[in-house]
Amino acid sequence: MSSDKDSPTSSNAKEISSNKSNISEVKPKEHRPNEIEHYQISKDTIPSFKKILVTDDGKDISNKALNYAVSLSNSTGAELFILRILQDVEKYGNISLEGSHGISQVDNKDFHRNIKGEVIDAMEEKIKRCQEAGCKNKVSYKFLTGSVVDEIVNEINNNNNNYDLVVMLTSHIDSWFSSLFSDVRKIMNHISKPVLIIQ
Repeated sequence: MSSDKDSPTSSNAKEISSNKSNISEVKPKEHRPNEIEHYQISKDTIPSFKKILVTDDGKDISNKALNYAVSLSNSTGAELFILRILQDVEKYGNISLEGSHGISQVDNKDFHRNIKGEVIDAMEEKIKRCQEAGCKNKVSYKFLTGSVVDEIVNEINNNNNNYDLVVMLTSHIDSWFSSLFSDVRKIMNHISKPVLIIQ
């Protein structure tokens, strides 16, 4: 029978580094009363979704995440917001574009002319298919250029955007080691919003 000092919840718990040479004291995390309240099951703690962000890379496989987002939107009444990062910065420049189905606004005419055929039209068609499949709520979109991880993290962490849930697609991961370096894991390490990962 183990004593209290052997218990993993003991205040004397120790952390051993991977090389087993450094040992440091680790104190159990103390939860404040208001944090504990968030762990209770009640009407006040059940979340409501008003705005769902879904990432899209322009490939057909991204539709898998969008299908789940549409289903959640229909169930909750939430607006859908599709985010796509354009990585060809040399072609597009440091520009952002936002719009909703049938309406797009851009602050650079050259950018609009360059991507209208290949990107905006494809997005409009994707949204049209969502509506034909039964999407009942508003669908908006945004294009950004730059690093996929950085731009997604910045978009989610921008308090003005008020996202309640993020839906992202990840390929099937065979090992924990490879998952450590996936874009999804990098994003999750830098945001505090709930994330639904579709494999």
